Amino acid sequence: MAFPKSFLAFLAFGISVFAQNEFQTVLDTRPEHLGETFHHPIRRVAVVGAGPAGLQAAANLIEHNFAVRLFERAPHPGGNWLYSEETPIREPYPDMPVGQNPDLDIPYQLPIKRYYNDGDDDLTLNHRWTEHWRPRPVWYNLFTNSPKVSTELPDVTYHPGTPWVLSHQAIQRHVRSYASHHCINSNDYCPATPSAPRVASYSTRVEKVEKDAEVLTLRRLERLQYSNQILEEWWTETFDAVVLATGPYTSAHVPEIDGIVDWSKAKEGEHYSIYHSQSYRHPERYARKTVLIVGASVSASEIARDISPFVHRIIASVRPPTKPIGTRLRSLSRFPNTTELVPEIASFEPLKTHTDGIREGKIHLINGSTLQGIDEIILATGYQSTAFNRTLFFAYIFALKRINSPARPHANTSWMGHYIPDPTLAYSSSRAWTMGRYQYYGLAKLWEGTARLPPPEEIEEPDTRPEVWLGEGTPHWLHRETQLFRRYITWLNDASLEYGGRFVQPPPIEYV
Repeated sequence: MAFPKSFLAFLAFGISVFAQNEFQTVLDTRPEHLGETFHHPIRRVAVVGAGPAGLQAAANLIEHNFAVRLFERAPHPGGNWLYSEETPIREPYPDMPVGQNPDLDIPYQLPIKRYYNDGDDDLTLNHRWTEHWRPRPVWYNLFTNSPKVSTELPDVTYHPGTPWVLSHQAIQRHVRSYASHHCINSNDYCPATPSAPRVASYSTRVEKVEKDAEVLTLRRLERLQYSNQILEEWWTETFDAVVLATGPYTSAHVPEIDGIVDWSKAKEGEHYSIYHSQSYRHPERYARKTVLIVGASVSASEIARDISPFVHRIIASVRPPTKPIGTRLRSLSRFPNTTELVPEIASFEPLKTHTDGIREGKIHLINGSTLQGIDEIILATGYQSTAFNRTLFFAYIFALKRINSPARPHANTSWMGHYIPDPTLAYSSSRAWTMGRYQYYGLAKLWEGTARLPPPEEIEEPDTRPEVWLGEGTPHWLHRETQLFRRYITWLNDASLEYGGRFVQPPPIEYV
């Protein structure tokens, strides 16, 4: 009697639940006929980004004996949870068009080293350094909006006394513990062989990727304290596959509002009077000020809560939702009771001077009313994903779109994160904390040949595509994510039953 694969995969999963270990491995040696095949063997893999997603990708690939190199532009792991008192280079006004980036002068001959002094090319060393690694949009008093149980990486656990709601400091320590556990922290040196470079290369940006032979052009900066210089190193490395785990929060979005460019030039002392929320750090500097927050996102309401004990007045310019979106309604409910909600901004009236701040300026709203007496404006208006639109990535031109939530930024991407025309390119396409352990295990299995890509009709199944279940307004913990959990578990256990590998279990019930 023949049983369908889905039943066998479910049966195998049931057996694994009662096994002594969390995971059981079947078929210690690979079968003669493996799963997915590619136009070249996949041995060397580059992972771009060392946040919760990239670290898990690197760890899973290392576990499956791939030669991995992890590249991260920041000096340490953590992704968006890497806090720094440094703030990013100011966002451009007007917003830079999606797909357009400043031209980068890549040296003609590589490798090469350059040394920069303060003032070279009319740039300070601090400007050159922060532009390179782009400090993250984390403020000092930030807490996560998801509970501890669903903000935890595998292999490491939080201290039993850790609060249910996590501070960014607790998350940052947790992520760095995971990196150290897998020997991919910024202070680790764990090469695959004595002559190989270390797995992780921090303060390193991937500036260009070429499809033929998958050549990555890399640039690393190092601050030389003894000489007060910056060392810049350029070189190339060749890979068989690439994982792009840079996340969606890559470039601040400035809304298109009449007069905003003029107002962006206004300063009071050394500080600009209008700026993006990515630069917000401490509430004390807003003491006795009138602050206008533009936007109704999580960052808008949480920054409002942070500054409310200090400010004289909080005003929030909010666009009313076109439909009842759960996450948006939650953000609106989090604004302090003292917040004055006003409609969208129609225009900023031209300023008479740019040296005395914006307090005398007039802001016209779409309902015909006018605001005046504002000391500072914080743009909590989201981000646009610009990862790798600096170059042609894998010789394909991707249509990038502006996003405010972790949605799928590229067309032709499977629900597992693979670029369908060429699965040697993969994206972080799911919530890393809960789904990463499945996505990157599946990625490793596919590339080692112990799994196959699902048929096309399953790859594009609407309800499980990341842009659907992670889109704006979709409850993160309801049936769509549960459906994706089930799909991953069925696919992975089916592959392990047929080609070998460990079975996976569903997440703890608290996740869903």
